[in-house]
Amino acid sequence: MYIEAAATCAIVLLVVHHIYSQRTRNPHNLPLPPGPQPQLIVGNLKDLPAGGREWDGYEALARRFKSDVIYLRVLGTSILSLNSFNAANELLNQQGAVWSDRPRLPMIKELMGWDWSLVLQSYHEGFASHRRIVQQHFQPGIVSAQYRPVMIFEVKVLLRSLLASPHRFADHLKRMAGAIIMMVTYGHRVVADDDPFIQLAEQVRRHSEQTPGAALVDTLPILIYLPSFIAPFKRLALWRRQLSVKMRDAPFLVVKEHLGSRNAVPSMVSSLLESESRPKDGSDEELIKNCGGVVYSAGADTTATALTNFFLAMSLYPDVQRRAHTELDAVVGRGRLPDFSDRDQLPYIGAILKETLRWKAVAPLGVPHCTTQADEYRGRYIPAKTTVLANISAMLHDPEVYTDPDEFNPDRFIAKEAQQAAPDPARAAFGFGRRICPGRYFADDSIWIAISNILQVFTISSVDIEETDIQWSSGLVSVPSAFGCDVQPRFEGAKNLTSDES
Repeated sequence: MYIEAAATCAIVLLVVHHIYSQRTRNPHNLPLPPGPQPQLIVGNLKDLPAGGREWDGYEALARRFKSDVIYLRVLGTSILSLNSFNAANELLNQQGAVWSDRPRLPMIKELMGWDWSLVLQSYHEGFASHRRIVQQHFQPGIVSAQYRPVMIFEVKVLLRSLLASPHRFADHLKRMAGAIIMMVTYGHRVVADDDPFIQLAEQVRRHSEQTPGAALVDTLPILIYLPSFIAPFKRLALWRRQLSVKMRDAPFLVVKEHLGSRNAVPSMVSSLLESESRPKDGSDEELIKNCGGVVYSAGADTTATALTNFFLAMSLYPDVQRRAHTELDAVVGRGRLPDFSDRDQLPYIGAILKETLRWKAVAPLGVPHCTTQADEYRGRYIPAKTTVLANISAMLHDPEVYTDPDEFNPDRFIAKEAQQAAPDPARAAFGFGRRICPGRYFADDSIWIAISNILQVFTISSVDIEETDIQWSSGLVSVPSAFGCDVQPRFEGAKNLTSDES
């Protein structure tokens, strides 16, 4: 009874504080952006999209109120949903100083222990120093010179795995994506599907929070002070916190051990630890550990999910696959695998990559932004500390930009005499402004080399599957439910292309 009374008092105080803040910080009494009428005390709690595919819920609100910018107020927290690229560009790209912080996110950062992750860090939590290091190691020149050989090696391993057990294609994609990340970041060679670091990454993915900012404690942070015996979410978060610590620490300690025995393989983390410019007291060790951990945690999952969506698309759209095979035969022939030198001569393969990123957004709502101060947009008042959701899925399915957006149609990205190519989905798929993914060039290369090589060797066919049969999970990364497809070599001699001598 006392807890319920305390919670009610806290909510009332939040509402009073909100009303006071509105009057003192909105001196011109500007209206708020469009959105549902809030209820007393709880605000728009009942209007908040929940229960899965939240990105569709925000898009539905945008249609209902005929506005690409939607405002909700939930238990004292301001939430702004941006449902068009134009709005996201004007605010997140062009006004990054105000619109690119991160909200508090008590569940995933404070309780689950992910405050070390660059993806989630606020400006005051070391964002600039962490991003500088990661960005330096994933510049296009470094990706092409140092990381492409790793990608080519692991893609060939993937092809052999698909030949041996094609029904396990989803597992093979996860292994390939994880193996590339582990070699680049820690110099660790993955030699088996049960590699402990690959298994750890999958365990983290399965048990991560559904959507950053979606937990009740994120909109009512006072709940963080409840004792664990009456707050099951705190007990669950404690277990997940152990996974966070292990993901950050375990591979880092292996690199340190190998450096001590002088048998470390060159990698991002080993180069940082061996840098002559390091502080002599090793005070940057936590920073290096964090940077390695964020690449490990963010890189593999997104790449594997994009490629799983690609397999689904090839199953559902055989005409697209046939056209890709025709282009490969004309440019590459059937005597070798495609490599990066072929990329400019394979425009349709490039269009398939773009359509894969557009058709099913890997991160449909991205990671929430937060305003650092009150602002005005289109004559509307935006409170300080507003949580800002970029509805990437809605942007990439805007029918005014992408005709028949639910269809997988790579041809939309190839210019014709009477038609310009559709905008590259990378402008939204990898985030915005100061928060744009620093590994986007790396991700683009690894997905392209995988798609081109898979299509060179295999034909992917549907096994009685409809798109309506698939469910996409909620969360930072939206993963499709399990599906089957038939993966077979597409011509005699295709198997030979995957040998070590080819």
